[in-house]
Amino acid sequence: MHGSKVGVSKWVAAAQHADIRPAALVRELEISAPAARRISAALEVTGKPPGESRLAALLHQHHDPAQALRNRLPASFDPGDNPVADLSRGQRAVMAVLRNRIRGTALDQVADEAGLSEDHARRCLKSLAERGYARCEQTCVPWGYGSQTLPLWSLDLNEECITAMAYLPPRPQKVDRTCPEQVPPEFWSLFWNGSSAKDLRLPEDAFFVATTILDGPDPVAQTWALRCLPEEALQKCRTMRGYDTGELAARIDKALARRAHG
Repeated sequence: MHGSKVGVSKWVAAAQHADIRPAALVRELEISAPAARRISAALEVTGKPPGESRLAALLHQHHDPAQALRNRLPASFDPGDNPVADLSRGQRAVMAVLRNRIRGTALDQVADEAGLSEDHARRCLKSLAERGYARCEQTCVPWGYGSQTLPLWSLDLNEECITAMAYLPPRPQKVDRTCPEQVPPEFWSLFWNGSSAKDLRLPEDAFFVATTILDGPDPVAQTWALRCLPEEALQKCRTMRGYDTGELAARIDKALARRAHG
C-alpha cells in the first residue's frame, strides 16, 4: 500500500475479493490496469484468503518487495537469483496449486484452483514442464471401489524445482463454505466396514464420515475432511476419546481456528 496512488478504500475492497486477477480488479474496482497489477501482486504475496487476515498481512507487508523476499527466504538463498521472477502470474498460480497436490492433479482441477481457463492452465503447465518444474504422467488412482488411469500433473521434484518453490509465495486458499454432497470417489475405499461411501450423504452423515476418515491412514483424505466437513461434525469429534489429545486434536483445533478467522 505504501507509495501507491490508489485510495485506501480500493485496497480494502480488493482484500475482500476472492478473484484477485488484475482483469477482475480492473472490472470490479474501476482502476487502471497498472494499478490492478500492483494490487494483485501485493495481495498474492500475503498468501492469505479473502478477508481480515489478508488485509492485516497487507498492512504489515514490507514496502520493499526485494526485502520482503529476503525476509521469506532461507539465509543461504540469494534474492537476486530468483528463478521464478520471470514466470507469469498464471504460471506461479499453477505451481502453487501443484505444491498443494503432491500426488498430482488433473488439468481441470489445476485450472479451477488457479482461477484460469483450461486452455490457459494447459499452456502454463506446458511451459513449466519445459523448464523442468512440472510433469504429466498416466497414473492409476483409487476411484470409487476400483481404480482409474488418468493423466495427472505434478511437480517434478528435482533440485531446480525445489529451489524455485522457496522463492514462490504461498497462494491463498479458496474459501468455500459449501458442504459437499458426497465423499469424493478417491476416498471411497476408506469406507470398507459398514455403510458404502456411495450411499452416504452430506451433511447428514458428516459425523460418521469424519470419524472414518480421521481414524484412517490417508493424510490427503484427512486434510479434505478438516477443510470441507461441517464444523459441527469436527467439534463433536473433538469432544470424544481419541480426538481429545495429541496430534489429531491439534489438527482439528487448527482447522476450526482457520475457519473462524476466514
